[in-house]
Amino acid sequence: MASLQHFNPGKVVEWKHDRRPYIPKIIFRYVFWAFKSFIDGFVHCRSIISIDNTHVYEKYDTKMLIFVGVDANGQIFFLAFAICANESQETWAWFLNHLKKHVVRHRSDICLISNQHDMILSSVCALEKWKKSYGYHRYCIRHLKSNFQWAYMKKGCMI
Repeated sequence: MASLQHFNPGKVVEWKHDRRPYIPKIIFRYVFWAFKSFIDGFVHCRSIISIDNTHVYEKYDTKMLIFVGVDANGQIFFLAFAICANESQETWAWFLNHLKKHVVRHRSDICLISNQHDMILSSVCALEKWKKSYGYHRYCIRHLKSNFQWAYMKKGCMI
């Protein structure tokens, strides 16, 4: 991360660590980062941000959170990334706060699109910065479709 910051001036990196009294070392919780070109380019994007995650399977079982926008040509425009050990309301709230603070900034009427993950929904509902007129939360239609198909195939229905 230090090398990325050195060779990408203006890059934003936010770390979250914990200190426990019975453990002498600092414990990593999460990290959020966004490149300056992503932050500067978002002002030219549509007011849509898609949120998704993927598992990172290596030495540690972590998740990578990805925030993307849509540019004027309808192409995917990366905005920010994050890594965390688990998804919780606290985790999502921390990331959404940093997304608002560093990338979205003063823009309003932002539409957040995500899957139906309970923690995302509860985080968006709990944060004043993402309430109506500042932002709106909607579900991804692809996730709705796959959840619908999975639910009915599980019951033996053919769609």
